Formats: sequence, C-alpha cells, structure tokens
Amino acid sequence: MKTHNLCIVLLIMISRMSFAQQYFSNEQLHEDFTILENILKQGHPSIYEYIDKNQLDSIFIDTKASLTEKMSDIEFYKRVVSATDQIKDGSLLVFAPKTINTEQYYFPLLLKIINTNFYIDTDDFGIPIGSKILSINNKNINRILETLKKYAPSDGNNLNKKYRDIEQKFGLYYLYEYGIHQEFTIRYSEPQGTEKTIVLPAESFTIVKHRNTKRSSYFAKYHLQEKGSNFFNKYVNSPVPYVFYKNNLKTAVLVVNSFNIEVNVFNSRLALIFEEINKKKIKHLIIDIRNNIGGNRANSIRLFSYISSTLFKQRINSFVSSLDIPEKNYLIRKYLNEKEFLKDKFYGHPTYNGWKLNFDDLEAIMVPHKNRFQGNIYVLTGGNTSATASEFAILAKNATEILLIGEETGTGYYFHMDEFPVYYELPNSKIELIMFMEKITHFVKDKTISNGSGLIPDRKISLSVQDLIDGKDTQLDYVLRLIGG
Repeated sequence: MKTHNLCIVLLIMISRMSFAQQYFSNEQLHEDFTILENILKQGHPSIYEYIDKNQLDSIFIDTKASLTEKMSDIEFYKRVVSATDQIKDGSLLVFAPKTINTEQYYFPLLLKIINTNFYIDTDDFGIPIGSKILSINNKNINRILETLKKYAPSDGNNLNKKYRDIEQKFGLYYLYEYGIHQEFTIRYSEPQGTEKTIVLPAESFTIVKHRNTKRSSYFAKYHLQEKGSNFFNKYVNSPVPYVFYKNNLKTAVLVVNSFNIEVNVFNSRLALIFEEINKKKIKHLIIDIRNNIGGNRANSIRLFSYISSTLFKQRINSFVSSLDIPEKNYLIRKYLNEKEFLKDKFYGHPTYNGWKLNFDDLEAIMVPHKNRFQGNIYVLTGGNTSATASEFAILAKNATEILLIGEETGTGYYFHMDEFPVYYELPNSKIELIMFMEKITHFVKDKTISNGSGLIPDRKISLSVQDLIDGKDTQLDYVLRLIGG
C-alpha cells in the first residue's frame, strides 16, 4: 500500500516549488514545529526504536531553540529534516515548501555513488563515464554527501538506501542545501587520474530527466541495446513484469519493477509468464527486483507462490500506538477510513503501549502455486528494493534453497512502517508530511542480521567503477556466470 503513494514522491518534490522564499516569525515556526512534534510523538508507531526518548526530546528542544526571527521556510525545512532524520524511518517523508524554482536551476550531471564516492554516470559534456567528482563550487564532495544525507530518509542505519536516493535526486537535494546556482564549477578526476575543472550552466529539470535514461548504471550496453531510452522504458521503468531468456543457459530472467498493479492484471501476467517458462523447460530462474519499490502485497505473495515449495509466512504482527489520528486540524488527506482501519481493526487488541494484531490476514493465500517453478532460483536485490518488494526478498531469504544476490535492500529487515498513511501540511511554512501509522514486524529465520539494517543478501555483489565505465550489469553477470560454471 505504501508504494501506491511513494511512486509520485519525486514528481511532487520537483513540481511543488516555484515561488520566492517566505520568512516567518519565531512564533510561527515554533507553532509549526510543535505541531510536527505532536504528530510524531502521538501517532508514530516506532518513534523511539533507534533513538532514546531523552535524546530525541533534546534534539527537538535544540531545534526549537535554533529557530530565529524571520527565518526562511527553506531554512526551517532544513532544521526539520535534520530532526526527523534522527527517527530513522524511511517511510517518514517531509516535503519542502513551495519556495525555490527547481525546474530551471538543476545540477546538470548525473551521478552514481560507489563506495561513498560520486562518479559520472553518462557521457555528457565531454566528461568520461566513471570520472570521480572531487568538488562542486569549491565544496568538497565528501562534505556535500554528508550534508545531503538528511534529505534521504531510510530505515535504521541503512546507508545504501540513502545513497540510491541521493544519486537519483542529487540536483534537488543540492538545491535544498545550497540554494539556486546558475552555474557550477566542477573539479573531477578522469578514470586514468587526470584532474580537470569544468564550469557548467544549470539546466532545467526536464532536460536532466530526459538524459537520465542514458545512465551507464542502467546497463543498456550490457544488454546490447543501442538506444538507452528504449531500454530504460522496458527494463528499468516498466511497471508490468516481463521475462527474457538466456537460452544457452536454460535461464529465464523475470524483471518485476513494481507490485503496484491491479491484482487481476498482475495475476494474469504471471500466469502467462510461468506457463511459458515451464513450457520452455527452463532450469534456472532469476527474479530481478532491484528497482522495485513495492506496491500491493497480495501481488508479492502471488509471485512468491510461484517459486515456493512449501507453505510460507511473512508477518508476525502489526502495531499502532494510537487509534486516533493526531493533530487532525492539519490533515490534508488520509488514505483509508480512520474508523474502519484503526478502530475496527485494532480496538480489540490492546497491548501495554498501543494495539497489536498477532496474526496476518493474508496468510491463507501463502501456499505454493500448482504451476510453480521447480528449478534453481536466484533473486537480485538492491537499495531501491523497498516495502513489499523487500518483504518478498525476506520470503526468499527464509527459503534456504533460494539464493539472494546483490546489495542491501532499502527497507528494514526486522520491521518497517506501512499501511494507513496520513498527510499533513504545517499551517505557516506549508511543509508537508507523510507518516505511516502501522508498524509491521516481519517473520524472519536468520536472526544474525543486525537491527537497523535492510535485508543482507546471501552474496553481496556491488557495482565497481570499472563496471560502471563498461556498462556491465555486475550482479546479473555474476549469476549468469555462476549458472554457466
């Protein structure tokens, strides 16, 4: 459910800012921050999971003390996200006010983060792919990365999710942090080590977005696709599951970029795909969910039913800390009916600090499909694998016969916030907030993964700088070589 709302997040963030900055009194900013604090303390289901109450209270107090007279709304926004980031909830989204024209003054380069360093991801402006960024406008790039982390929420201590978010929205976050720039002085080191400096004008978001399809890290070259945009639309951005084959290896690669599809449509598509896979007598199945940020949980369960040999279990319990939505006067919308979801669902299940359901109402459909695949199964994961896609990966992790390959997923391994999103707008600054009111605890078999991490794959395989330069899909190539012996 969560991803139904998150799919349009980037569009919202880009399109909402178009006016001159506004300034507010100390009283107005205190009012906004107090409302925010009340929302979080009264409604967030896991606010003190990763931070002690006294420590968070101290952060809130210090933030309010730092609010000066006639502070701009964008400066206030920066203080807000610095505070909310300490809760370490990747589902807690805070949107900037409508004050900066992001459409016309966007950072022009497209970047990839590898081992905390930024590398050029396209061949634009005569800068070779794989060149390492050293500084922007005389600011060290490592310092820039540190300042941008607060804008990219993630569960617990998951930096992989932050890095995937920052590399996709670098221009936006840079603008939040450093304001509008009409040009950028960029110092970089080419792959062979030669240091150079280039001055580039800012571009419109539309132009930068169009060039995004050319990223080397989308691996069009590896798949022998001449036009990166066509490959992007099919392989990276397609919401509908599709399959391609490596016939010489008797291998099928099933790409599932989203579970946010109408259930009947998704089920029909899967039925056709697995019928074809079984007819071809495929021996190896690779399921690629690296770009899947979630969607309808029933779809993820149905997909797993096609690869599971036994009954399976996904969730232990769900928890809410309140049966009432806090600070209702500042709601701009909510996704579900409050009484139906909160009170009818949880009222009869009190616990010492809230309400908890110790069962999963979808467990009845967690059974193997009659046409399930019975060969070797591999699942590719990454930092963008989130919400229900991450829950799918946990199911695969629990099934010891399935091999997970790639990078840490973007959602917490042991639990995450989901269901019943509520949408707020603070009255003065017009900052918007999305908070999910339900905490989902996952059923996991491997208890060795540290709390605060995403799912750690069985074999961690990451993109290298040389693979970025070559346009090589490191993780898929690893599995194909493993299958080929």
